[in-house]
Amino acid sequence: MDYTDSVKYYFFRLLLLLGTNALGLFMGKALLWVIASVLPYSLETVKNFLIDDRTGSVIAAVTMIIALGLVFHDDAKTHAAYENMDMVPVLTSIILLLAVYFVPVIFYNQNDITTAVETAYYIFYYPCRWLIEFFGLDLMTSAALGMAIVLGVQFFIYQITYINYKRKHPFIFKPDSEKVVIDS
Repeated sequence: MDYTDSVKYYFFRLLLLLGTNALGLFMGKALLWVIASVLPYSLETVKNFLIDDRTGSVIAAVTMIIALGLVFHDDAKTHAAYENMDMVPVLTSIILLLAVYFVPVIFYNQNDITTAVETAYYIFYYPCRWLIEFFGLDLMTSAALGMAIVLGVQFFIYQITYINYKRKHPFIFKPDSEKVVIDS
């Protein structure tokens, strides 16, 4: 990858992170509330389970993992097929995504916060809320750990896909000395 391709790669992965965060919020909050609202009253425990923040937050995190996993899976196949695997842009994008997701929480101050800002933090960090609910972590730790889990899974998906593609298509990956060159 050259410089402009790397910058585009970082930028679009950042947009995908924000998009999957919004998709996770929609799936974990709005969709579960809609499903709970159409359930009959006799299923009150199921309704309560669906509208619980823990359930919605886990669904949001899983949605992010699946959506980003599809992208990193495709990246690995593309990098393997065109023999342009460069771990620097992949690792750099993962580190940048973690940093971009984590930076806003540094400025979070429980004492000097308005309701609007509290709502914005709640919405943005909703996929990591399950760590707060289950383990009692603070927002900063849960944001870092939650996104590290999501992005760690993405790196694992990338590596497994790349290795499997290489194994299924070994003829592509022969060194130049083994390739037969036909001159006419």
